[in-house]
This record gives sequence, structure tokens and C-alpha cells, in this order.
Amino acid sequence: MDEGADDDAARIPVWIALSGLYLDIEVERFHDAIAATLAASPFPLDALQAMLVHDVHPVLFTNLIAPAGVWDGFDEAWLVARIRARGGRRSRGLARWFRGDIDAQWRAVAAKIGALRAGAGPT
Repeated sequence: MDEGADDDAARIPVWIALSGLYLDIEVERFHDAIAATLAASPFPLDALQAMLVHDVHPVLFTNLIAPAGVWDGFDEAWLVARIRARGGRRSRGLARWFRGDIDAQWRAVAAKIGALRAGAGPT
């Protein structure tokens, strides 16, 4: 397996966990589970945030503005394929306009990740 595939193997659970922030439900109740997955990953907070902003957000932000968005989870194979197809390109256009709520969600999850990694448990 090449290094890129190894890196993706570690990123895929992160992408899937972060996708929970884009469901058309009250995602706050899933913050602990999302934080636990991210805290267990090998990535520092800044890398996790970059994956949110540059990998997951451009693929899923439209669910935040859809009249009847996905609420029961995104197909994992579809999500991974879409993220890989983007190739890590930076967000452009509309994706940047719809980051406000996600930034707030990230701050809440990041605090929980910090607590978990410090051994304090979720906040």
C-alpha cells in the first residue's frame, strides 16, 4: 500500500465523523461521539480543522441549505469518493459563504477533543 493510501486510511474515519456536522438534525447531540472519533485519530487539531474546511465542507455544505437535507447519515463510499475526487483543492465560491454554523460547531467539538486528549473526558 502506498503512503497516500495509508494516509487516507487514517483520514476516512475522520471524514465520516465530520460529516455528522452536516446532517439536517440537531447535531449537538452527536458532538461527544464525533469528538471521540477525532480525538482517537493521529491528527492534531489544526489538521482536523483543515480536513473539515477543505475536504468535508466543500462536499457537504449544500446539505445545510437544502430544504429537506440528509438527516440519517451520508453514504460513506459516496462521501469518500467525492472527497478524493476533489483532491484537497481549497474551497471556492459558495462553500465559503456557508461556514458560519460549521465554525461554531467546530469550536464546540474542538473543545471536547482537547478535553479527551487531556484525559478529562468530554465536556
